[in-house]
Amino acid sequence: MVVHYLAKAYQELGHDVRVFGASGWRKNRNLDLGYSVCRYPTMNKVFPNQIRMLQLLGDAVFRGCDVVHAHITYPAGYISAHLKKIKNIPLVITPHGNDIHVIPELGHGLRLDPEKDKKIKFALEKAELLTAISESIETSMLEAGAMKGKIRAIPNGVDIERFENHETQGVYSWLGVSPSSKLIVTVGNYNPRKGQDVLVRAMPEILKAVPQAVLVIVGGRTDALQPLINELGVSNAVILTGAVKPPTIHQPNDEGGIEDRLADIYLSSSVYVSAGVAEGSEGLSLAVLEALASGLPVVASDISGNRDIVVDNENGFLVKPGSPELLAKAVLAVLQDPNRQKKMSGLAKAVAEKYRWKRIATMYLDVYEEAAGILS
Repeated sequence: MVVHYLAKAYQELGHDVRVFGASGWRKNRNLDLGYSVCRYPTMNKVFPNQIRMLQLLGDAVFRGCDVVHAHITYPAGYISAHLKKIKNIPLVITPHGNDIHVIPELGHGLRLDPEKDKKIKFALEKAELLTAISESIETSMLEAGAMKGKIRAIPNGVDIERFENHETQGVYSWLGVSPSSKLIVTVGNYNPRKGQDVLVRAMPEILKAVPQAVLVIVGGRTDALQPLINELGVSNAVILTGAVKPPTIHQPNDEGGIEDRLADIYLSSSVYVSAGVAEGSEGLSLAVLEALASGLPVVASDISGNRDIVVDNENGFLVKPGSPELLAKAVLAVLQDPNRQKKMSGLAKAVAEKYRWKRIATMYLDVYEEAAGILS
């Protein structure tokens, strides 16, 4: 999604952009994203890195480019760094989380694999410049051996217009709940580090005070939470939607519109929750930015990434990670005080305004120019 919105913004700013990917071309060949997408077969995953290096080299040599921007350090950054041995094109790398963070107790992070750790270090060394979407990403890059002088802070962005121009369409009936429900939403594929189980454990306390509360968990693999939901007896108040496609991968319908169920959910909810359990659980969450853009107060774990965009008791609340009791208390502080919710909603939108994609794209363009100057 980051790459998609940056590519659109670059084009709108008058630049040529190609998005290079190593697979998926058949499945997505009829999808018009509005910019050039170069997809190549993976050759049954035989020598995948070597094949991708040759593909990227061929693309760079025959079609040309002024800069390569690799999103994630491995494999994209590592592959792009090898390109420099043959064609010395300025390289910028942006880690996004799992490729640079490590949480050893959860077995989380590519750098826990010694071989991948070496490749990530190689990529960080060869890039002219690196960008950090949050303080924790920068810290992890430094721990991985990056030079501080090469790092530039650039956050993720958000599509403000998506929420300004959207009219919700039957979201309550789609979810199978009453329009009087107070929706609490969290978005993300299931992973223990994201704390969805902590949020589920907060629901009994929330329901005691606000019986009409309904937790909506959006994301893939969330059926792993069903045993806990059953154990706590909250199955009537927790909805697992599964993965919900973003509007960018839908084709227009007969009326020319595009279904956006996720925007429906955001705009119909009362509060968003980001419950990551430890530092390194998040980079800078696109879902939190989308929640803010839709005017949702955000209850979030007090960890880097969340701290960058959630100001405690202003546009939301920051709480100690891993505590169902504190999550419940903060969520109830929003649900039980309409005036506070309204005030926080306005402040949420004001914060999101700073993260419009064109602004973020301009920051990256400045980095590209700097990287080209370093190489010249």
